[in-house]
Formats: sequence, structure tokens, C-alpha cells
Amino acid sequence: MTSRRDVARAIAYFDQTDDIHLLHELTRSIAPRVKQMVRKLLRRSSEDSIPGPADLYPASEAASRDEAIRIVHETDDFALLQALARIIGQRIEAIEIAASADFPEGTRVRVPAEVVFPPVEDAAMVTGIVRSSGTRLTVQLDDGEKWEGPPSLAKKETQG
Repeated sequence: MTSRRDVARAIAYFDQTDDIHLLHELTRSIAPRVKQMVRKLLRRSSEDSIPGPADLYPASEAASRDEAIRIVHETDDFALLQALARIIGQRIEAIEIAASADFPEGTRVRVPAEVVFPPVEDAAMVTGIVRSSGTRLTVQLDDGEKWEGPPSLAKKETQG
């Protein structure tokens, strides 16, 4: 069983990492586990019995990248897993907001045709103009379609 101390060390790592691809990957791996845990809790009791996230601060000594990943995968306590999911989500949001600063409304961008993490290296790219920016970009594509996705997937289109 994962200790609160281990989770606090993982929280410290996730609180400082800029590895957006890892963070998105972990979110995808946590979501089905949380759903399964909620189903089990609801079978035993009511919605009121579902605990909230553990109240933990980041530890003063962060886990290594590999340790933090292992801790996420090994955590089977619902409250601790929620605490990990919360910090990962907050970090994703902070990174995406910072990335959106590069893409004010009207900026021409290239974005992957399909929004996936990690991004496919030789994925088909489409171009368009940023219509709104924030934790998600809205892009009016040159073909008139709408693209929505995280700013971290966008690249400024260079005129060449």
C-alpha cells in the first residue's frame, strides 16, 4: 500500500514538472481506476460515503520521475489517488495557460488533425487562425472546420 509520505513526494514532483505529455498520460490512466473505485464505493454505500481527496502538501523532497509514476500506478487508496489526480490536473492547467500566451486571438497556427497525447510525431497537421485562447484553443481551420484542443499541441505557423 502506498504511504501518504510517498504520495506527498509524488505530489512534489508533479507540482514542478513541465512534462505535459506525461501528465496527460497519467490522467488517462487514472480516470478508469477512479471510475472503478467509485462504482465499488457506491455498491457498498451511498454517494455521501465517497471520501474527498486527501489533504496533502507537497513533501520537501520530491520523488524522482520514475518513483512518481510508480506511486501513481500503485496507489489504491481513493483519497490519495484523488490527491494525485488533482495536482496533475492543476499542473496541466498551469502549463496550458502558460502555453496559450503564445497564441493570442488571430495567430496563425498548425495543429494536429487529431488531438492525442502524446502527440504523434508525423501526424497530419492542419492550419488555421486562433479564435479563442486559454486552457483550450479554439482554431478556425482554413477549411472552415473548428479545432479545439490544448495549446501545448499548437505551433505558430511560420511563413516560408
